[in-house]
Amino acid sequence: MKTLAAALLLLAGQATTQQERCIPPAEAGRIATALLPSVIESLARQCTAHLPAGAFLGERSRLLAERIRNETADVRPSAVATVMSITGQDVAVIGDNSDQMIAVLAASMTSDVTAAQCRGANDLVEALAPLPTANFAQAFGAVLGVAASEAGEDAPPICRE
Repeated sequence: MKTLAAALLLLAGQATTQQERCIPPAEAGRIATALLPSVIESLARQCTAHLPAGAFLGERSRLLAERIRNETADVRPSAVATVMSITGQDVAVIGDNSDQMIAVLAASMTSDVTAAQCRGANDLVEALAPLPTANFAQAFGAVLGVAASEAGEDAPPICRE
């Protein structure tokens, strides 16, 4: 969860002190959850070679990613639009490419995961698997809210509630 939280904070872009441009923690959690299937798939591609046979970041993680993708299908395009808007990119370029853009975002979010971190990533994804998708959004929103409140002036645009 720490990797995803840090990655979403990074993607949230430049620091801002304007609360009117902030994202409420609950919305940030929904955005993180919408990105999660692609993050799980990216972690699986990156970590499979570093994990024992039968590790969760394999077939079982693919089923989890599929479940979450189906449950967040209606918010995925708006999640991409929000991230792009916050980072100052042109939202109009999304078109029908939101899933492709999410895959690119996920790859960039997981690119720094080392072989040594793969075991922890595997354990985290496996621990999250039995939870309902709504719990992911709530947990990520809470983590992002705490991270933003601790970041001070360098905070990403997560609203401080």
